[in-house]
Amino acid sequence: MSIGKNIKKLREIHNLSQKELAEIAGVSDKAVSTWENGLKDPRMGAIQKIADHFNIKKSDIIEEKDVIGTPTSLPNFKPIDGFSKQMPLLGSISAGTPLEMVPVKEWVNVPAEVANKYPYAFLVKVDGDSMNKVIPPNALALIDPTQEIRNGDIAAVAVNGYDATLKRFFKFQDGITLEPESYNPKHKTQYYDAKSQEYNPIHLKGRLVWYMAPLDIKF
Repeated sequence: MSIGKNIKKLREIHNLSQKELAEIAGVSDKAVSTWENGLKDPRMGAIQKIADHFNIKKSDIIEEKDVIGTPTSLPNFKPIDGFSKQMPLLGSISAGTPLEMVPVKEWVNVPAEVANKYPYAFLVKVDGDSMNKVIPPNALALIDPTQEIRNGDIAAVAVNGYDATLKRFFKFQDGITLEPESYNPKHKTQYYDAKSQEYNPIHLKGRLVWYMAPLDIKF
């Protein structure tokens, strides 16, 4: 198997686009295309970056061996990398409190692929059932404060000094809507127009990008 085919298989296993792999290798997506088509071979510096990112050996990419392949009998099989990274589980996130001032309750192991994709994100514990159609209570939600929050995204939002809550966010010309997605009918859509925001300021803390069950969850 050529270097290009190894790189392509590695990219497909991790469900990455050529552009995403290019960012990892520090090259253009056009360069990745030339590698995979066998037109050019990557330089050792790029190979090293790819190997370091996926925690594999350079020889796994260079040599003609199918060590990063998936079993042919299982076409939908996606192997799980046996390594993780620690990310902070923050305490209460109140409105107006800078994130760097929020205490870290503990460090939690998450898949390295997730940590690498969202290096500035943090975990919060989901309290309550206002979003239980999407994310269960007591789950650990990964919030990325650097991601743009668009209409329809689930965001961590703090209202009027209270701790941040997860809600589906919509911004309109005349106000902001926070919508629950719950099987519990007591949770209602909250609407804040410009005037009400003077008394109930809205603070966006980040966008929900991933979540996981805590290790001590009871089934």
